Amino acid sequence: MDYDKLDGLRKSASIDMCLPEVHGGICSQICFESDYFEEFIPLDKSDDGASVSVQIGTYRKALLRIIDTDAKRLKDGDLGFELIIPGEGSPIQERAEALSIWCQGFIDGVSFLLTEHDLKIDQSETKESFEIIEDFTQISTLDSHSISEEVDQELALMELIEFVRLSVQMIYDEFRID
Repeated sequence: MDYDKLDGLRKSASIDMCLPEVHGGICSQICFESDYFEEFIPLDKSDDGASVSVQIGTYRKALLRIIDTDAKRLKDGDLGFELIIPGEGSPIQERAEALSIWCQGFIDGVSFLLTEHDLKIDQSETKESFEIIEDFTQISTLDSHSISEEVDQELALMELIEFVRLSVQMIYDEFRID
């Protein structure tokens, strides 16, 4: 499902957490073999046990399909995994901001896992993943207002997106048990 269609589902479900943040968080859970997605996808029942709106249910189902698809793509290791951020037809500032937010979502997901499961990613055998997380932290501070439509800026953003995409695959491969 493309970004605009999925973001439309999010908006119709009145979900505040933006799509890049949701996808970054979901990907962190997949990479570290966690099945705790409740932080990032809406529940199928309200607190009192009532069914949720059709819009929330539709958005939830779309996210569950994305989880399955991304988990399979990362497991296959064929580099088919893609970030869910606005496409090249969107302004560069919007894409840069989405990449920044995506990285923040990933970092937030990793922080949750580190806290809840007492994981360590700064040990010598996970040094590369630790450095990637540090890089994601730097990317999450990207100021989209300082980016212009110049060709070199476009190329730099494309390279950053590719770096993040490949880094997620590397982290997944490093922490995969099977």
